[in-house]
Amino acid sequence: MDMVFPAGRSAHLAGPLARFMPPLDEGMATEALAGFGEKGDLVLDPFGASPRLAVEAARAGRAVIVAANNPVTRFVLRHRARPLAAATLQTALARLAAAPKDHARLEPFILDLYRTECARCGEMAIADYFVWEREAEGPILRGYVCDHCTHAGEDPTTEADWARAREHSRRGLQQALALEQVAPAGDPDRQHAEAALAVYPARAIYALISIASKLEQLDLEPPMAEAAQALLLSGCDAANALWGHPEGRARPLALVASPRYREINVWRALERAVDDWAMEGPEVPLDDWEAGRLPMPGVIAVYPGPARDLVGQLPPGAARALFTVLPRPNQAYWTLSAVWAAWLWGRAAAAPVKVALRRRRYDWAWHAGALRTALAGLAPLLISETPALALMPEAEAGFVAAALAGFDGAGFRLTGRALRADESQAVLAWRYETAARPAPRSGMQDQMTVAAVEALRRRGEPAPYLIVHAAAWSDLANDRQLAPLWEAEDANPVVALSTTTEAALGERRLFVRLGAGAEPETGLYWLADPSGAGLPLADRVEALVAGVLREAEGLSEVQVDRRVCAALPGIETPDRRLVQACLRSYAEYEQATGLWRLREEDRAEARAADAAEIRDLLRDLGARLGFVVQGGEPITWSDAGGSQAYTFSVREQAALGDRARAAQAGPVTFVLPGGRAALVAEMMRRDPTLRDWLAQAGRVVKFRHIRRLGAETTLRADNLAERLAIDPPEHRDPQLPLL
Repeated sequence: MDMVFPAGRSAHLAGPLARFMPPLDEGMATEALAGFGEKGDLVLDPFGASPRLAVEAARAGRAVIVAANNPVTRFVLRHRARPLAAATLQTALARLAAAPKDHARLEPFILDLYRTECARCGEMAIADYFVWEREAEGPILRGYVCDHCTHAGEDPTTEADWARAREHSRRGLQQALALEQVAPAGDPDRQHAEAALAVYPARAIYALISIASKLEQLDLEPPMAEAAQALLLSGCDAANALWGHPEGRARPLALVASPRYREINVWRALERAVDDWAMEGPEVPLDDWEAGRLPMPGVIAVYPGPARDLVGQLPPGAARALFTVLPRPNQAYWTLSAVWAAWLWGRAAAAPVKVALRRRRYDWAWHAGALRTALAGLAPLLISETPALALMPEAEAGFVAAALAGFDGAGFRLTGRALRADESQAVLAWRYETAARPAPRSGMQDQMTVAAVEALRRRGEPAPYLIVHAAAWSDLANDRQLAPLWEAEDANPVVALSTTTEAALGERRLFVRLGAGAEPETGLYWLADPSGAGLPLADRVEALVAGVLREAEGLSEVQVDRRVCAALPGIETPDRRLVQACLRSYAEYEQATGLWRLREEDRAEARAADAAEIRDLLRDLGARLGFVVQGGEPITWSDAGGSQAYTFSVREQAALGDRARAAQAGPVTFVLPGGRAALVAEMMRRDPTLRDWLAQAGRVVKFRHIRRLGAETTLRADNLAERLAIDPPEHRDPQLPLL
C-alpha cells in the first residue's frame, strides 16, 4: 500500500489568491503522474481546486477535464493556463488609472482616500496601509513613505486619519451598491451577504466598488478587460480584514476579521497584483466546454459546474482516471468567492457558489459526507478498477479521515499512501470497485492499534499524530471497512470512529506520548517497548543523502529529495527539512548552477582518512593523560585500576541509531566531523528520546575539538571532562572557552 511520495519544489512564485489556493509544490503533480497511467490518457479532476494541478497535468501530456464550479477558481485556472502578459496588465492598470472620476483621474481619486500627514515634515503623504484593532472605531497605526522628506515607517495615527476613516460608513452609496450586487432587497441571503461584507473596512468597499463601476463603464475588449478584472480580483482579496498585522493568518479558513488587521491601500494592491498575475511558463491550450467533445492530450477542457453534471455528457470510462487536489473546507474563500464573482461578473456568475453565503461552519464529518456525495455522483462515468489519485497539500488528521471515509463510502478501495507529516502533505491512491464490498468485521480498534505500532516500528523513531492516525485509518480503508459505517442512520465514519481512534492510540502499554498536551493530536507517539524497531528514519535518510551525493557530481535539491522518497516510500517518507539538513551537512550549494556538490572533505576516502587520524589522536592523547587505551572502534580509556573512564566512538556520520546498544556499556563520547553538528542538532529536535539519551549517557564532540585538545598543553586527566563539555553539537567555537 505504501507509494512513493511525488516530491516537488516550493513554489517560488505563489501566484494570485495564493493564500486560498492549495499550496501545491511545483512539479509535484508532474511527478505524481510519472507513475500513474500513460501519456495521452484522459484524466478528470472532479473538484477543480488547484489550477496548478490541471496545468501540470496538461504539460505532462494528459488530456484534462476539470469540473470547476467556483467562477473565481475557474478564472485563476484560465489565466494560469494562459498567463496574462505583464505589458497587458500594466496597460490595463494605466487605462483604469486614467479613467475620469469626479473631474479628475481615478488613480489620484483612490489614492487620496489614504492620504495622511508625515509625522516628520507635516506634508501630505499616501499611506500604504492603516492598522486597526478589530473593536476599535479608528485606525491606530499608519505605514507610509513620505515623498517630500523620505521618512518611512509606521507611526501612530492622528485625529485627521480618524476623521477620514469615518467619512466612509456602512450606509453610503457604494456600500449599498456592493450589497445590491450580491443580494438585492428581498433576497433571503441578504443578511448573509451583509455579514460577508462586514469583513471589509468601509473605505475599502468604497474604493473597490468605485473601481468596479469604472471598469464596467470602460467596456474594455479582451484580453484587456480580463487583465483589469484580474487586478481588481487581487484588490478584493488584499483589501479585507483577514490580513493580520504584523504577520496574521497566512491561510485564513473562517470569515472573521483578524484581531489586529491591515487596511490595505486598494490602489497599491492593484499595482502589486501585476506581478502576481504575470505568471511564468508557456501557454497551455484551454477549451471551452462542449458536451461530447473530449480534449486532446495536452489540452484542458473546463466544465463550468459540479462534476456530477458531467453524467450524460461523458461516456462511462471516458476518463481513464481521477486526478485531483482534494479541496479543504474554507468558509472564508467560498464565501468571498460568491462576493467577488458578483462584483466582477454579476449575480448570475455568482449563483453556483452563492449557497456558501449561508454556511458558517464546516467540520470534517460534513466534509466526508460532501466528498462521498460528490464521488458517488460520478458512478455512471466510472468502470471497475478506475484509478484515483489525490494530492493533499494541507493534510491533517481530520482531513485524511474525511478523505478516506468519503472515498470508501463512494466505492473506492485505498491502494496507496504517502505522507510528509511536518509539512502536512499527503498523497492517497484508490481504485473504484463495482463488486460488492467485503462484509464488516469486528475488532477495528485492535486493527488500528496494530497498524499504528507497525508504522512506528518501521520508522524507528517517535512520530507525530498524523502518522499513527493515518496508518490506523488507511489500514481500515485498504480493507474497505469504513464504508459499512455509513449505513446506519445519520452515521458518519469520522464521528463513529473518533472514540475508537482515541482508544487505539491511547493504549499506554503500547504507546508513550512525548511532549504531549491534553489533546491526542499534540506531541509525538513512540513505542512503550521499542525493541524490534528499525533503524531510526533520520539515520537512514542521512546515509541515503550521503550515498546519492557521492554517486553524482552535482544534483538539485529536488533530485536528491526524489531519490530519498523513492527509497523510503509511504509512511516512512521523510520531511524535506531533514533532507535539507543532510544536504547542508555534506554538500555545498552552487548559486550559478543551482546544484549541490559533495564537499571534498566528505568524499569517502578523505573522510575515512580523517576518521583514522582522529582515532590515532585519541589513542595518543589517552596514553599521554595516563589512561590505558584499548580498542579500535570504539576506543576505551581505563584508569590504573581497570575501570573504564571514557569511551569514544569516531563516526563519519551523525547517525546515532545504535545508542541503545552503546548505553549498555556506559556513557559514550561520539566524535563527528564538524559539518555534522547542525545535523545532530536537527536529529535531536526531531527525536526527544535521542536528546534525552545524549543528556544522560552520551556526548557529541567534533573532530576539530579533538585536534585542539591534542594540542593543548594544560590538558590533564582531571580537567578533561570539563574540556570535552565545551563542544556541544550546536554551532559554537570552542576556541574561546579554551583561551
